[in-house]
Amino acid sequence: MVRRSAGFVSKRAHRKSRGGCLTCKRKKVKCDEDQPACGYCSLRRLNCEYPQEALSNAPLSVSSSSSSPSSKASPKSTSPFDAVDFNEFSIQSWLVPVVHTSSGYLSSIDLELLHHYKTATWRCLPAREDESVGIVHRELVPQMSLSKNYLLYAVLSMAASHSNSLRPRKDLEKQALIYRQKTFSAYTQALQDITTENYESVILTGTFLLSLVPLPESSTSEEYLDWMYTILKMSEGLRILASLRWSAGIEKLSIYPLILRELRTLPPPPNMNTSSHHTQAGPVGATPDHPNPASTYFFTHPNSAPLFLPPSLMALLAPNSEHHDILVPVFHALSPIFLSLYYYHLSPDFFVRIHVFCSFLMPDFLKLVKDKEPKALVLVAWWFALAGWTPKGWWVGEPVRQVVGAVGRRVRREGEELLSEAIEGAERIVEIFDREGREKAAETVFGGWEGVDWNEGPVRADEWDMRLFEDPD
Repeated sequence: MVRRSAGFVSKRAHRKSRGGCLTCKRKKVKCDEDQPACGYCSLRRLNCEYPQEALSNAPLSVSSSSSSPSSKASPKSTSPFDAVDFNEFSIQSWLVPVVHTSSGYLSSIDLELLHHYKTATWRCLPAREDESVGIVHRELVPQMSLSKNYLLYAVLSMAASHSNSLRPRKDLEKQALIYRQKTFSAYTQALQDITTENYESVILTGTFLLSLVPLPESSTSEEYLDWMYTILKMSEGLRILASLRWSAGIEKLSIYPLILRELRTLPPPPNMNTSSHHTQAGPVGATPDHPNPASTYFFTHPNSAPLFLPPSLMALLAPNSEHHDILVPVFHALSPIFLSLYYYHLSPDFFVRIHVFCSFLMPDFLKLVKDKEPKALVLVAWWFALAGWTPKGWWVGEPVRQVVGAVGRRVRREGEELLSEAIEGAERIVEIFDREGREKAAETVFGGWEGVDWNEGPVRADEWDMRLFEDPD
């Protein structure tokens, strides 16, 4: 090929990179000089080493130098992304510039974890399969995290924990702990100044905090009961945050799909229920029967309905029993969960109601749980047993078995037959779930209910829907 002479080539002056990394120098490519890892090396998972004089002015990374894995160590032998070709990786527009956030510069492991969150971790978070929920977790969360350090730390901690659970790595285990500590520290500061601008990111981080609560180091009953209380107490904070805008347009926010409390209005309980106990009557948006914001309903003052609970739980509702007034609202909150399970079986509505149950628990009830009051423990154990059926979740499985078992051992110390029968129901569905799956466990819930048949629920629901269609008034 004939080389063109300099006379025919217009050359423009440009700044030469004299502080670039050694890898870019060897490959003779222009280095953007971002540190601790330049953009070229970060995207291709290459060693990014700078001359010693260039390191003296390096900006701080989100991962502290005392605790972060060294950026000089090649991740090829330990990375859980061996199947990913980062040479073909197309970086998203929300991650430009590539390694800079409001928290500083992201290290190579930070970028790796953000990628893992966006491709894998987020799928473990939704309480139901719904595109509106998926968009929040998959798109909104990572975008928002780049300008909110507390949310970023939560995302990185969850991604590190999830990646480590798939392929254990000491550096990821360590980073998960570091990010978790940073999350709580930064989140505590954010709570001091909640504004319209940061409200959604604060809510999002609050929903993620539950997954950051570490499991007990041992399997003793007392430790699991304390862990259970911690989960409930942290949920109280989320309830308070949501209440700030619950009646002021919260349904218009992009994060609303994550915090709504029902997907459909339920039919009334079947006529078999002759109990004198009824759910709390009140305006829509303020009771477990109609828990979403009032503006999402076309009626304002619905009637109360009989409680729909397993007979063993109904037996605990003696009117003159101790703590009756504190416990009754929790029975009310559980009733729609069982009603949804009866009419629509293991539907998204059921899992949404499971997911938001803690938003109905008031401080006086949480105090009973902390004091290990037997009836309060039984009610929470039933919720844990049902929550164990959730298709996805950070704490399903062994934690459910441990909590229900711990409550059972504690309750039986009381020597009360009604308490023993009530906790046996929760223990039974946990055992059947482990042995035969959630469909069989769900059907077992209604065994022994007079006038209630598992297979008739959906039929009755269809009949009710048809009556509404024919006579909407």
